[in-house]
Amino acid sequence: MPGKAADPPALMTLIALSGLSVVSLNMFLPSLANIAHEFQADYALVNLCIAVYAAVSVVLQLVMGPLSDRFGRRPVILAALLLFLVASLGCLLAANVWVFLAFRMMQAVIAPAYAVSVAIIRDFSAGNKAASSIGYVAMASAVAPMLAPMLGGTLDELYGWRASFWAFLVMGGATLALCWLDLRETNKTPAATFARQFRSYAKLVGSGRFWVTRCA
Repeated sequence: MPGKAADPPALMTLIALSGLSVVSLNMFLPSLANIAHEFQADYALVNLCIAVYAAVSVVLQLVMGPLSDRFGRRPVILAALLLFLVASLGCLLAANVWVFLAFRMMQAVIAPAYAVSVAIIRDFSAGNKAASSIGYVAMASAVAPMLAPMLGGTLDELYGWRASFWAFLVMGGATLALCWLDLRETNKTPAATFARQFRSYAKLVGSGRFWVTRCA
């Protein structure tokens, strides 16, 4: 059973969540040719899912942040993980390339988990402690995408392209169980409305400090 609502989640929970969010981007890349061959589809069409996945991720970054501010971090993360599991299963069972691509785009729902993980850290810590925790999460997010293609290539070589999506299913299920048990709600001051959240984007885009930080 989850512990007290005031207890912060373990750092390992946030590292696992962030790692899954970036591993899902490129672990299956070594399998693109085999996916195109099995579905008798143009390789360029299958390859297009990378760019579209990235675009969907960007849009979801803008949506899931306000959702977690409005309704809480825990329900948004749990819902994202559930949808990720459904999408992974859909990719496994896809009978044609269009169904595969549709579920692959759906997998992008997990991509904003890194940003929400950082928000969770800021909810319960500040200063050097927050910087240290964010550093560990960022390190996992930097290392995971470097190792993921090697793992995906090995799985593809041994068991075929669907093995990567079985791995997504296993990793997603394990992360969901971990978050269900350990991720308590940390957002104690939920936003009143979505309108207020989205109005803040205009102010952010007009901030010189924001652009200096992004370009640094």
